[in-house]
Amino acid sequence: MKSNNIFKLALAITFIGGVIACAKDRSPSLHITVVDQSGAPAAGAYVHAWPSDDASQLGVTVNEDQMDKTGTTDATGKVSFDFKYSAVLDVDVIYYKTTQVVDTSNNIITVTDSLSGHKVVKIETVRQRSKDNDYEETVIVK
Repeated sequence: MKSNNIFKLALAITFIGGVIACAKDRSPSLHITVVDQSGAPAAGAYVHAWPSDDASQLGVTVNEDQMDKTGTTDATGKVSFDFKYSAVLDVDVIYYKTTQVVDTSNNIITVTDSLSGHKVVKIETVRQRSKDNDYEETVIVK
């Protein structure tokens, strides 16, 4: 009888330890790198990550204030967002690429191209077989 109670206690401790060990320390983070077609970082690109319209068909109400994120990429073309919930997100990017060229009369001409990119990503609050909740995605603007 005593060994049966010890076995139950050991089993309970193992179960609780497993549940605690699998819990994530924080909510998911989405790290986006924006590059142009040549692979160069798109510094200053506008990035909008928001819940996809298709996600609403699952019958789950999405709090748009907590899930709708915007930001601008840094000099390396990176921007990060933290989310509270699991979601399927649309990531839209707008990038104004400015180049300067010298014409035959030695005049400097500034040319600005409007480039855009789109990607659908899935983030989860509980991620299987992962120690963190970091999601790395690359969006190519064309």
